[in-house]
Amino acid sequence: MAETLSKASTMVFRFGTDAHLYDDPDDVNIAPISHSKYDSEKCEALKRLLALIAQGLDVSNLFPQVVKNVASQSLELKKLVYLYLLHYAEK
Repeated sequence: MAETLSKASTMVFRFGTDAHLYDDPDDVNIAPISHSKYDSEKCEALKRLLALIAQGLDVSNLFPQVVKNVASQSLELKKLVYLYLLHYAEK
């Protein structure tokens, strides 16, 4: 019962935040970066990538897929790509 209550309170606490992006670094769904036609899905994938970078994981292998999104009309997507590029600029 206590475990269920703890999970429920965690879900309520995370509602409306991007904290779920930090849950499981091994469960990475990056496919929407290059395959989605929706900017919202691409933004979610890039947020996940930035969360992985914040956790210390190397996601530089996805550089070409991320850079393609610079030409997007979405300002949010452009900003996320910029943050990614700032991290890997020297490499």
